[in-house]
Amino acid sequence: MTVFFNVTDALGPASHHGITRTERMLAAALAGRPGVAFVVLRDQRLWCVDDADVVKAMNGPDGDVTPIVERFGVDRAASGPRVSATRRLAASNRARRGGGLPYELIRPRVQGGDALVSVGLDWVHGLLDEAERWVFARQARYFGFCYDLIPIDHPEWLFPPDPYHFQQHLHRVTRVASSVLCISEHTRSDFVRHFPRYGAERVRVLRLGADAAINTRPEHQRFAESLFDGEPYAVYCATIDRRKNHQLLYRVAKEMARRGVAGNIAFVGKIGSGVADLLDSLRHDSLVAGRIAHVSNCDDQHLAAIYRRARFAVYPSLYEGWGLGVTEALAHGTPCIVATGSSLGEAGLGVCPTLHPLRTSHWVDAMADYFERPPALPPIQLPTWQGAADSLLDAVAT
Repeated sequence: MTVFFNVTDALGPASHHGITRTERMLAAALAGRPGVAFVVLRDQRLWCVDDADVVKAMNGPDGDVTPIVERFGVDRAASGPRVSATRRLAASNRARRGGGLPYELIRPRVQGGDALVSVGLDWVHGLLDEAERWVFARQARYFGFCYDLIPIDHPEWLFPPDPYHFQQHLHRVTRVASSVLCISEHTRSDFVRHFPRYGAERVRVLRLGADAAINTRPEHQRFAESLFDGEPYAVYCATIDRRKNHQLLYRVAKEMARRGVAGNIAFVGKIGSGVADLLDSLRHDSLVAGRIAHVSNCDDQHLAAIYRRARFAVYPSLYEGWGLGVTEALAHGTPCIVATGSSLGEAGLGVCPTLHPLRTSHWVDAMADYFERPPALPPIQLPTWQGAADSLLDAVAT
């Protein structure tokens, strides 16, 4: 049996997208294992790519990346040439990570019982056309993947909302897939609720990894130290988007300023949708001027330094399928406060306090306490990407 693992997104331009990050980390953990081959979708067909090309594309040198920082109320908004620099970096990442795929593509030799596993943006790429050919014409097996059911349950958080297309994609997955892997018990519960006829026994959980083996250099540490001129800060690593609930942290910062509580907040991530009013407020509210900074264009080394320098991390998102930023914060030794209502408690591995995402006063009290006395993390067993790869292969084999 051969396990064909789809790396279409891992070799594409969106190297810092959460879904793509999952695909890349699993691919790295699967590389070199017997019976595993990598495939990419081109012209609506899957083609094999050599393992060495995949590893080289994912693990190539990042070069000298300089994050863009805007300290709200102090710095000018990022615009003009700074945006162009971001686009140039994205173009360079596309070339480095195989956006043009300058590799030899070979037609896979698919046999009955082989498995196709895809954890990427299948509803965007149209992978299911090829998956159906493999399953119904060649007697192979297809294993689907589900991060969350947000487009169906909460279309108001998406722009543009397209719940029908996403739901139709998952309906088709249930017709083709031998099994569906979910990234948390919470997501599994949602999937079973929406697709009860598929069979709960065919829906399994694959816990994502949280490895933190990232080497930082003195310049990365100096960068983290300079974010607030050496003052303490909390970090929230997530796209600035309406679902991620950065508005709560803005209210927290205002109340902390009124109380005279020292402490700043670093937002790390790109800018998403539905936050124009929030950004305008952050840039013009003198009460919180200088207390919140936005870091974009941030590579893994700078992010690791930010985590390690932070007093603690926060994750007040309204809904998550897992919460990779929580486990990665813990992997860097950074305590974290997370929101209730979705899978973030699972991602917190039982060591993160949970608060309602809309109760500002509770977050103010908790964050003020953490700024004054950040707790030490108890011993925890972090999930690893090698372990996630083992679980994936076990799911395919049974």
